[in-house]
Amino acid sequence: MARQAPHVGVTVSEFEGAMPSSIIRGLKLLGMDFVELNMSIFPEIDKVANNLGHIITAFHLPLIGEDGWDFSCADFQEEIDNAVATLNGAKSKLHIQHVVCHPPEAEEATQQVDSSLDTLFENLAKLDLPVHLENVPSVTPEQFGDIFERAKRALGSKLYGICFDAPHFFIRGHDPIKQFQKLNGSVSSIHLSDCLADQDVHIPFKSGGSFPVHDFLLAVNNSGFHSFITLEIRPHSLKELDSYINSYLTTLKYVNRKKYLASKFRIFAMRPLIKRFVA
Repeated sequence: MARQAPHVGVTVSEFEGAMPSSIIRGLKLLGMDFVELNMSIFPEIDKVANNLGHIITAFHLPLIGEDGWDFSCADFQEEIDNAVATLNGAKSKLHIQHVVCHPPEAEEATQQVDSSLDTLFENLAKLDLPVHLENVPSVTPEQFGDIFERAKRALGSKLYGICFDAPHFFIRGHDPIKQFQKLNGSVSSIHLSDCLADQDVHIPFKSGGSFPVHDFLLAVNNSGFHSFITLEIRPHSLKELDSYINSYLTTLKYVNRKKYLASKFRIFAMRPLIKRFVA
């Protein structure tokens, strides 16, 4: 029986004035079948839902560093409850397979916030969706292991596994391949991008970063991983669109050869359109 291949997609957010719903239309033309959404879609949920077609999604819950609050912030309970209600109500039309969340990161806030694991777990329990808990740079692998065990006790089967953010380990001096091999039995999704040795800059592959992309993808493929890989890459301009697309193709080349060949042919046929778009 053939092994199921991972779903490979990208983070979707507003870019150079284009709203997420419009970006999703473009990604669908490229043949992508999975994307990771975030709070940027809330003003246009219906448009996003209408443009998804066959695409399935994950949803990254709010981040203190980007949104000013997350699900661990008791000070923002009204915003949390509204987000829970929206996600529970829209999970079917948005094709949401799971949510991704960080442990509390109060140190990322611009002002003091009341943040705790207990508040995080209480709010995650209100979601009618599986939860993937992501490792963050501010905690050591050992600390994250303890947090994950606490999450399992608090959430039970709602906690589906670890969202393994490879650059988050790398920028703190931990070998991402060894960490992946150690945690593989609990890894339910992967976040990947190129980065600097000490900074998580979310750049496309071959754009000046130092993350061992090819070795890591080889390890993922050899492990038999078959869930979700999200490329958290943020081009600085449309001039980086080729690097963005090539990062997607490179990932497929390692983990889904059949889709890689089909996508490469599809993108080759669309190359004249892509060149006009970025001119």
